[in-house]
Amino acid sequence: MKYKIDGWNNFCRVFELPEKFPNDYCFGGGHQVNFQMVDWFNPVAGLGVPAVPKEVWLKEVGPIETKEKTIEDLNNTIVPWLKDKRYVKEGKSYLILFNFGASLVFTK
Repeated sequence: MKYKIDGWNNFCRVFELPEKFPNDYCFGGGHQVNFQMVDWFNPVAGLGVPAVPKEVWLKEVGPIETKEKTIEDLNNTIVPWLKDKRYVKEGKSYLILFNFGASLVFTK
């Protein structure tokens, strides 16, 4: 699957996952789980960060630049870069949530 990315959805957040999750049933309303947000950034280089809504951009500037990426592209570029960050700890797992609908989990 290819994700269409533009200046308006080119954003992601990185969360450190807890070491343990609840293991009993969630039918009674769920269990609260705390994730630690450790970073956020624009994951695809070369796309501007527009300061106006898409509709205004289309009317005043013109076509919107988009890039297409697969989950494999994102995994091959972003995960190695994140593994070099000081906040990424050995043995810990991390969740990346992308505003364009993708997600990744990795462990250092």
